[in-house]
Amino acid sequence: MAKNYENSIAYSPDWKKMTGELRFSMSNDYLFRALMQKDERTLKAIVASFLKVTIESISEIEVTNPILLGEDIDSKEYHLDIRTLLNHEKEVDLEMQVVRHPGWIERTLVYACRAFSELNHGTYYRDAKPVWQISFCDFTLFEDEPGFVSDFMLMNTKNADQIYTDKIRLTHVNLTRIDLATEEDNLYGVTDWARLFKAKSWEELKMLTQENPTMDYTISSIYQLAEDEKIRNQIYRREENELLHKMIMEDQEKAKVEIEEATAKAKAAIAASKAKDLKIEQLQAKIQELNSLLEASKNKNVPDIND
Repeated sequence: MAKNYENSIAYSPDWKKMTGELRFSMSNDYLFRALMQKDERTLKAIVASFLKVTIESISEIEVTNPILLGEDIDSKEYHLDIRTLLNHEKEVDLEMQVVRHPGWIERTLVYACRAFSELNHGTYYRDAKPVWQISFCDFTLFEDEPGFVSDFMLMNTKNADQIYTDKIRLTHVNLTRIDLATEEDNLYGVTDWARLFKAKSWEELKMLTQENPTMDYTISSIYQLAEDEKIRNQIYRREENELLHKMIMEDQEKAKVEIEEATAKAKAAIAASKAKDLKIEQLQAKIQELNSLLEASKNKNVPDIND
């Protein structure tokens, strides 16, 4: 018998009637936030995949930074990351990020450290709750060494096997490199979550449910959330903002390349001009030397050949 999740969206098979291309991006950060906040079943399932445990082993999970879904958002005031408290003993933060912002690595580190430092007055340092930040990103973090799931913790630089602490952990899920998924990623369903967030059509979503029944409930919840007009409007608004931001970043990158090329040409021209000036100076010095020799030869007493 399926467990009744009080804080989850009731299952509806209506989504299975849908066909063709999706009207929204499955990696939309507002949709991700709405799904994690409204559907406890999906939230537990996705966290369980990374913990490598069963959903049933997660007795309680609480979203500690809920927002009023459907309300207009201001990017300066809202963070769409999901902060959760797992079984009252560990904080797990989840985030969807499509565009790589400048300072992305520093941003994730600040968020994790800020969460870790939230100790109540009188609490012992040893009782600080572990913080695990999981970011689903549509970009590669390190181009020279791409990966699908990358885990980062504080460690000894002289001995990578010696972990300083596992109480701060950052996991980067690269949605663009699902091809690098391991057998373990497949076994615990991490690969399926990535495929869900990269799906472009209802047919792709239906294929996911054939091997992973949990996806059926999740996709049902996504369908119902997108049917809510207020939530759908915010989903579309976020996509428009992301597209605009992406265009601005591409323009900035293009301008940066053009500036670098123009700077290189200017430096080459200056170098060539300096070399030309140096050559002129050298020729002028040679001419002056020859003139001096000529004058000196004129002043010498040259014997008359007729004598």
